[in-house]
Amino acid sequence: MRAKILILALLCGIVLVYAKPKSERAKAVFHVEITCDNCVKNIQNNIVWEKGLKDMQIDKQAETVTLTWDPQKTDTTTLKQAFEKIHKPVQRIDMVK
Repeated sequence: MRAKILILALLCGIVLVYAKPKSERAKAVFHVEITCDNCVKNIQNNIVWEKGLKDMQIDKQAETVTLTWDPQKTDTTTLKQAFEKIHKPVQRIDMVK
């Protein structure tokens, strides 16, 4: 019984050490041309695979893509290049606090 409790305590400790708080994540709004549903699908199917990306929200009406990522794994330059690869140049990037 003590062995099980010890193992459980060790696993919880490991999770707490390696878990990153959300405050260590960066967030920005990328303004790109989104004219149709295929544009949305193209963005969803390609940008989602970028290393370090944690969340993506697409607003077709406002023509924006809000991305949340781990700043130790990627940055705005890399993400901007990912949009350019799918022929969606970024007009503006607004960082969110």
